[in-house]
Amino acid sequence: MRFLNKQSAVSRVEIQSYKRNRSIKVLKREAKFQIIENGFWKEEFIVEKKELKTLLKKLIRREFPRSHKLWVFKQVSE
Repeated sequence: MRFLNKQSAVSRVEIQSYKRNRSIKVLKREAKFQIIENGFWKEEFIVEKKELKTLLKKLIRREFPRSHKLWVFKQVSE
């Protein structure tokens, strides 16, 4: 999450299961973060910086309960 905090432009981090059938996307939009969950549950959240870490931990435990290998993709848009 340090990557998203340092970026001033719109940026995105995507976490996928090893089989790439479930994912969590975190998009930075100005001062807020948009989290899109696509897997067992399909939900969308908009949270502040202080709520991001706890929500992300909860979603990772929920979407990837027994996964030991995850893909992490980072993208920065200018």
